[in-house]
Amino acid sequence: MTNDLIQLLKSVISPIVLISGVGLVVLTLSNRLARIVDRVRYLVDHYGEYKEKKQLIRKQLRILYKRSKILRISIFSISISILMSSILILFLFLSYFLKINLKFFFIALFLSSICGLIFSVILLIVDVSLSLKALKLHLNFFEEH
Repeated sequence: MTNDLIQLLKSVISPIVLISGVGLVVLTLSNRLARIVDRVRYLVDHYGEYKEKKQLIRKQLRILYKRSKILRISIFSISISILMSSILILFLFLSYFLKINLKFFFIALFLSSICGLIFSVILLIVDVSLSLKALKLHLNFFEEH
């Protein structure tokens, strides 16, 4: 019984480590979203002050809105990843104590958790790309004026 419990605890380590690492990605995503919200508020509040930049600001606002939607989906996806890992840990213990074989269920939970993480990181890469696009708009405007 002790060896089985040790094996169970070893099995639980991977999802726990996954949750810990994913927490840092969630922090990054939420910080990026907060910066977008702050930037949108600033641009909207000061829109009238930038008469010559109104077209640039409208383009920036469209990009920022698109980025916010991408980050929202990314945060949702990574939250699902955390949820699946948490459910996996719970069912690992339940299967041990109830003596139920749920191997395929465990595999499905772990794979869905990893897929959520991968999808979220892909969306993070898309967001970074859009950030660079917004920066390029500013640089082009600066060079033209």
